[in-house]
Amino acid sequence: MIKIFLFLGILILSSESYAAEQVYFKVAVDNSTYTAFMGGQTGIDNSTLNYLASKMRNQKFKISDVDKAYYDVPHPVSMRFAGRDILQYDLKPRGADRFRQMLMVDSSDNVVHKDVYDPSGKLVYSFTILESEDSSAKPVNADEAEKTDRCFLGFCVTGVRMLKDGTKHIMLSDGINKFSIFRKRIAGEVSVSKRIVYGNYVMRKKSGDDLFTVVGTIPYSAMLTMIENYSKLEE
Repeated sequence: MIKIFLFLGILILSSESYAAEQVYFKVAVDNSTYTAFMGGQTGIDNSTLNYLASKMRNQKFKISDVDKAYYDVPHPVSMRFAGRDILQYDLKPRGADRFRQMLMVDSSDNVVHKDVYDPSGKLVYSFTILESEDSSAKPVNADEAEKTDRCFLGFCVTGVRMLKDGTKHIMLSDGINKFSIFRKRIAGEVSVSKRIVYGNYVMRKKSGDDLFTVVGTIPYSAMLTMIENYSKLEE
């Protein structure tokens, strides 16, 4: 069930789609294991992992999207990388409620390299585009999710939908880190679980009559805070 929520969370949080590109991924499969592979290649053994990892990839990045109330934004480093002139940003959260992200961005605001680290410094996932800027493989434009005015601790609702089984799915972002909250009414007791699944933290906890599953790039402590303050995100 957790893997189903993870798949839906990444699918809907990331609305971008891409033409075939040569992209190297390193992803934390669970709490102790990594996998590395080339995306954009046919014949990959785990097509689901290939799909999920490709959805982690940002299409565009603008420094104006970063809220300086929550991140330290140092002056970018200019360099040449993978045949492109890029700017490197090391976005470190001011508190322990977000993940650190290191991004390399080209002159067209495309993210060509990205590392995501949890508060302990553990790499959660990474990708690198290995093609030059003049490659024929180009991102396919897609509509970007817009933030609403329903925000808590700098995370704003970007989308809400109901699943066929009655689960409510809320998507949130602070412009850098994203996550989903799934809420479903169930009977019986459910033990709290915390795990890493395919480059995302996943937490499941029952509160009252509702089971909450949170999937994304925020720490477990922040996930618990969001569950406890879920009513502030409701319409």
